Amino acid sequence: MTDRSLADWLDWAGRQHPVGIDMGLERVSRVAEKLGFEAPARRPAPRTIIVAGTNGKGSTTIFTEALLRASGFRVGSTISPHIHEFNERVRIDGRAADDATLAAAFAAVEAARGDTTLTYFEYSALVALWTFRAAQVDVAVLEVGLGGRLDAMNLVSADVAIVTSIGLDHEAFLGSDIEGIGREKAGVFRPGCTAVIGSDVTRSVHEEATRLGCRIRAMGRDFQMSATPRSWSWNSSDLVLEELPWGQLAPYNCALAIEAVRAVTPVTKTAVLAALSAATLPGRCERWLLGSVPVIVDVAHNPAGAVFLQELLAYRYPDARFAVILGMLADKDASGVPLAFAGNEVPCWIATASRGPRGRSAASLAQQLGVENLGVAETPAGALDAALEQVRSGVADAVLGFGSFSLVEDLRNELLLRGAVAQPDAEPDPRDHDQAPAERRT
Repeated sequence: MTDRSLADWLDWAGRQHPVGIDMGLERVSRVAEKLGFEAPARRPAPRTIIVAGTNGKGSTTIFTEALLRASGFRVGSTISPHIHEFNERVRIDGRAADDATLAAAFAAVEAARGDTTLTYFEYSALVALWTFRAAQVDVAVLEVGLGGRLDAMNLVSADVAIVTSIGLDHEAFLGSDIEGIGREKAGVFRPGCTAVIGSDVTRSVHEEATRLGCRIRAMGRDFQMSATPRSWSWNSSDLVLEELPWGQLAPYNCALAIEAVRAVTPVTKTAVLAALSAATLPGRCERWLLGSVPVIVDVAHNPAGAVFLQELLAYRYPDARFAVILGMLADKDASGVPLAFAGNEVPCWIATASRGPRGRSAASLAQQLGVENLGVAETPAGALDAALEQVRSGVADAVLGFGSFSLVEDLRNELLLRGAVAQPDAEPDPRDHDQAPAERRT
């Protein structure tokens, strides 16, 4: 079985457990022990940072990785889910792990598994941990997949735990009690760890950190960030970082990462600037230019994520009129998404399909949206055509496509096929505006 390709292993991993999501740590911890990740810490590196929350986990993880690397550390990091290929989920020093490395990790996990069945994500978590240990990284940065307390990544007891935000999502697994969701995500805290807590969280997150005697570092109390369309600033009692340029990733998430890295090593402005220049992640307010038309794609896939996105657009492109392409999975609250844009001029919405077992047709999505000026396109490619026509006719200035990861994958593929150019460092609208609301997750 050691000569299997990565594609073979991914197919195998997807067929070894009777259900796709089976939350709990018993099975994955048992296999981790056999792989040599001994309780209680089970750390794949000398220092470990874990990132939980409803939205903003990927951006926070990637900026944490970039800032650690700029500070001289060898870093392993995980993101979930991927957009184009599985390799994106396991990163060594800012690059996706290659097929051979991941296939070897799968073989090691399979050899240790015995008769214990694992879900696809549990395989993925163990593959990442094995890869980081083999690569001898200095710090591992682990993004939680779903929830926190029972997520496979939480088999690791991290030195630093970040909770980015709390909102409604994955209600079938986490319920609809927002305080209960906060407690689930705060399950990544360990007694005495550094707990970095965003400003958009529930009381239960703070209560759990206090109960465990964590060293709490809360945004808005222990450190602050503020932003304008041209720059942003970060400060605490012992460090001030002013006039930081916008990178691709949102300042809110970068601010959380700065505080988390400070628990590992001193942070300098030189390192922050280097990280802002280097840190990119597909589908996070990602700007492309298709001919002369700006196109922005984002994986905001729930109502809280839509608020996340709308506020970021208000910072950067306050007067833009977007032709909006939306594609969402069937288990997401589509009706709540347009509410995030209620105070903005959106000249047209275009509902399109999302692929996959949890996918949703364009017609089904359109029925849920309840907005005026609504078009329907069966495919993302057709939706892009319709949106571009709105720009050509003068109804809109730019295209915004957001929603499911499969939609973002399809739109990115279509943009590449049509010769679009990515613009990670694009300048915001040249007109200056007043200070944007501080301490919001953007």
